[in-house]
Amino acid sequence: MPQSLTELANLYATDKGTIGPSTEWGAHNYTDIYEGYLYRYRQSPINFLEIGLGVTGDQWESHIVHGRNTGGASLRMWYDYFQNAKIYGMDVNPCPYLDNDRIKTFVADQGKIEDLDAFVEATGGIEFDVIVDDGSHRPDHQQVSFSYFFKHLKSGGLYFIEDLASNGLGDGGNERIACDSVRNTRTVLKHYLQNGNFEDPNALIDQAYLSEHIDYIGFHVPPRKIKYVFRPSIRRLLKKVVYYKTDQEGLCIIRKK
Repeated sequence: MPQSLTELANLYATDKGTIGPSTEWGAHNYTDIYEGYLYRYRQSPINFLEIGLGVTGDQWESHIVHGRNTGGASLRMWYDYFQNAKIYGMDVNPCPYLDNDRIKTFVADQGKIEDLDAFVEATGGIEFDVIVDDGSHRPDHQQVSFSYFFKHLKSGGLYFIEDLASNGLGDGGNERIACDSVRNTRTVLKHYLQNGNFEDPNALIDQAYLSEHIDYIGFHVPPRKIKYVFRPSIRRLLKKVVYYKTDQEGLCIIRKK
């Protein structure tokens, strides 16, 4: 039997699965969600793009590259999972050592339009079936990349944004991935679902195009928060309660009409 996406994630020590690169770095439990959406593509000759490859270099220190993770772990996972796909990777740090017969990597800053234009030119303006943003996690970068590449996504294609965080205007949060000039991406997209327009301020490009072509937006809440309830007198486990905090979704999926 072929390995599941979770098994491959754990093999290469990407944090998308259930086992991270080390005991100090936990996993996000994204792969079960991914597989539900992507299994139908497994044997198809799709065009796949991942933004942010988890490689370290002069432009960005990737903290995930430690323990069992030697860099580019998720790209290796996608390569094994999609055995007939052409896989493109984008990162601010060069990583040509990841290139092979079906993987091609490019250097680009996902928040700079000129870099994205150069990437499109270098790839011949191809359209993608699946795009995954696991880049800087800054909300302005997420919003620029999403609105730019949504025009380069095929009809029916899927766009994933990982690690949504409360890191925009008024949120505070991790300075490394925070940006107080726009609302966080979760808020911007949820506002669209509820009101038909995108929360301001944002960094989206051509909002009219997005409104016309978005077919579906879904949010998922990994990792799950688990609370164990014991009987105090004998420390006997009575039940395990899974609960979720409001506005803590970590993964978003957008499908194009």
